[in-house]
Amino acid sequence: MKKGVATAAASGVVLLGDVTPALAHGLGGRLDLPVPRWMFVFGAAAALVISFVALAALWRSPKLEGRSERDGGDGPLQVLFTSSTVEWAIRAIGLAVFLLVTVAALGGVDEPTDNLAPVFVYVWLWVGLAFACTLLGNLWATLSPFDTLARLLGIGDDPRRPYPIAWGKWPAAILLLGFTWLELVAPFGATPRALGVAITAYTVATLAGMAVFGRDEWNRRGEAFAVLYDLLARIAPLARDGKGRVVRRPVLGGLPSLRPEPGLFAFVAVLLGSTTFDGVSRTSAWTSLVGGLGRTEETIVGSAGLVGVVALVAGVFSLSMASASLVSGERWHPLAVRFAHSLVPIAFAYMVAHYFSLLVLEGQLGLRLVSDPFGLGWNLLGTAGRSVNLGLLSVTAIWYVQVAAIVAGHIGGVVLAHDRAVAVFPARIAMRTQYALLGVMVLFTAIGLLILSGG
Repeated sequence: MKKGVATAAASGVVLLGDVTPALAHGLGGRLDLPVPRWMFVFGAAAALVISFVALAALWRSPKLEGRSERDGGDGPLQVLFTSSTVEWAIRAIGLAVFLLVTVAALGGVDEPTDNLAPVFVYVWLWVGLAFACTLLGNLWATLSPFDTLARLLGIGDDPRRPYPIAWGKWPAAILLLGFTWLELVAPFGATPRALGVAITAYTVATLAGMAVFGRDEWNRRGEAFAVLYDLLARIAPLARDGKGRVVRRPVLGGLPSLRPEPGLFAFVAVLLGSTTFDGVSRTSAWTSLVGGLGRTEETIVGSAGLVGVVALVAGVFSLSMASASLVSGERWHPLAVRFAHSLVPIAFAYMVAHYFSLLVLEGQLGLRLVSDPFGLGWNLLGTAGRSVNLGLLSVTAIWYVQVAAIVAGHIGGVVLAHDRAVAVFPARIAMRTQYALLGVMVLFTAIGLLILSGG
C-alpha cells in the first residue's frame, strides 16, 4: 500500500480511536510465536514438497484442464442474476459511486484521511474487490464504470480497427504497472487531487481504447482492472456461461481455460512483483537505503526497485521454464506463457498476506468517510463519528493469516502447473519438467515469509 496512504491512515486511526496505530500490512516488530520463524519457513517449504510428491503419485491425468462447468440450476436466484433490470441497477450504482469518488478526489479536501477517494481506490477497490472477485466471480464485469459509460455513450459498438494480435495483454500490463507505481512509489500518489487526475486520465484512455478497438476487445486485453479481476475471478468456484447464467466449477477451475497470449506473463509478473516490492520496501534494509535520500532521488530509486523486483520475479520464473525447455524440447517463452496461470494463485496469496490487515483495519476509515466524502464536515449517513477498532486483529493473528495464504497460494500454483504438465507433456517427462518450478515456488515461499516477518 502506498506509504503516504498507510502513514496518513494510521495517523487518522490514532485520532479516531485514541489507540496505538497498527501497521497497514506488515508485522513490524518482534512476534511472540510458539516456534521460531525459520520453522514456519521450513514447514511451508515442506508442505510444497509433500504436495508435489502427492500429486506425482495420485494425480496422473489432468483433472482441471478441459473440465466442463456445472450448471447452476434454475430458480429464483438464477432469474435474479440474469435479469437485465438488476444488471443495470447495479451498473447505475457503480457509475454513481465512481462519479462520487472522482468528484471527491478533484473537488474535496486534499487530505488523504479526510477524503473518501484514497481509501476507496487503494483499499476498497484495489484490495476489497479483488478479494470479492476471487470468492464470488468477476463482479467488475458488471460494476465497471468504464464499461457502463461506454455502453451508455455507444462507444466501442463499431470499432475503427482490429486489435493488434501482437499487443495481447501488454497494454493492461503497462497500465497495471503505472497504477502500482502510483500506489507504491509516487510521492504524490496518496493525495486526492493527484489521484483524481489519474482517474480522469485513465478514464479517457480507456474510453479511447474502446472507441478504437471495441469495448469487449479492450476489456479483455487493455483495461488493467478488467484483466486483473478476470484473472482473480478464475480462482472462484462461481462463474457465468455465455448466456450469463451462474455456473459452478472447482476452485482454481477457471485458470486452465485462460488463453495464452502476448503480455499475459508480463501482466502476472507485474501483479506478483509489485506486491513483493511492497514488502521489500518495508524492510529495514530498504529503509536504510532510501533514508537519507531526497524526494526526487527516493522516487527514482523506488521506481527502479519496483521495475527491478518485477523483472526479478519474471526472470526467476523464466529460468524454471528454461529448465523445463531442456527436458521437453520446447522453447522457454511459449512455456512461460502457457504456465503463467500457475502464478495467479500465488499473486493472490501475496495480496492476502500483504493487504488483509489493511482491508480490515484501514478499510474501516472508509465507513466514516462515506458520510463525509469531501471532507466538509458532513454526516450524511450518521457514521462520521465512527471510530476504528484496531483490536479486530492481533499481530500474531495477522502472521498466521499470512503464513496460511502464502502456503495455500503456492500449493495452488503447484497443482495448476502439475495439471497442465500431465496434460501437455508425455507421462515420462511431465514431472521432470516441473522440478525447477517447484524449486522456484519453494524459494518464493521462503522469501515471501521472511519479508513479511521482517527477517
